[in-house]
Amino acid sequence: APRAAPGTPDRLVWAGRKAMDVGAVTAARERARAEAEHEHRRLLYVAMTRAADWLIVAGCEGQRARPQGCWYDLVLDGLRDREGFETIGEGDEQIWRYRKVAETASVAAASPTGEAASARTWPDWLRRNAPAEPERPVGVTPSESDETTHDERVASSGEARRVAIARGILIHRLMQSLPDIAPGRRAEAARRYLARAGSEFTTDKQEAFVATTLRLLDEGRFAALFAPGSRAEVPIVGRIARAGKTSLLVSGQIDRLAVTDEVVLIGDYKTNRPAPRTLAEVPSAYLRQLALYRAVLRKLYPDRAVRAVLVWTDVPDLMEVSAEALDAEVARLTSA
Repeated sequence: APRAAPGTPDRLVWAGRKAMDVGAVTAARERARAEAEHEHRRLLYVAMTRAADWLIVAGCEGQRARPQGCWYDLVLDGLRDREGFETIGEGDEQIWRYRKVAETASVAAASPTGEAASARTWPDWLRRNAPAEPERPVGVTPSESDETTHDERVASSGEARRVAIARGILIHRLMQSLPDIAPGRRAEAARRYLARAGSEFTTDKQEAFVATTLRLLDEGRFAALFAPGSRAEVPIVGRIARAGKTSLLVSGQIDRLAVTDEVVLIGDYKTNRPAPRTLAEVPSAYLRQLALYRAVLRKLYPDRAVRAVLVWTDVPDLMEVSAEALDAEVARLTSA
């Protein structure tokens, strides 16, 4: 049956009187009876383990005797020969009570006038102040910034902003996906993708997007960043210590990451139009982002140099940010 309980056999038997049972039916009856008894005891266990301070087991009897194996008898049989199990009261008010002997002894020992109380030794930790709770680290998301980028200032509203965002999304997607495709097939794969996702752009503009992306991937200085084994959109979490203050908890996502035997490369895509030409023109939020990523990765790979690159999709160009500039940004963040 579709709603049968787990373990239900895949067929049913219409059984008559037990005297007419064959061997298989007799065994099935016994299994059903045993399972019902196990379930009966399991339910008792659940009921007993819910008690917090007191467990009262009671029932009522009529003209017929209570059924064999009822919960009352199971509890009574389990406690009958235990120390601490005794009767209280008389007649109809007589009850059985069970108390742990150890608990009774501990109550007597707790008396302030007894010899046990005077001889008790208290643990050292009872007289010590609890240690101060560690301060929670300050969370920081590198990609967040209160600053307005040049891209946002130029196209702050209207159709121009929408087109700029759409263009950036398309190129970013190509940068993520094409490194995993063989170099000879990348151009065709990019054209197929843009024909579907970038249909609002003309064919000439789509070809420009393809050329932009392929030029970046073929850049010899940072070939490892887009080589097989590199990864896109890598989550990163870590802590950066601050002298005399709570540590910074860094949480973000690296656009492109490559780890070789000699170096770790970080790539962060930016679609600013026009793209900055010098480091002085780069928004400080971008430097902060790369500096935090680099600081976390240096702890993970202390034996390798960690280099950070801004990928300007508008030029196209790859701008490496110097280690000195990133170290200075980390120093500013950890001393603030």
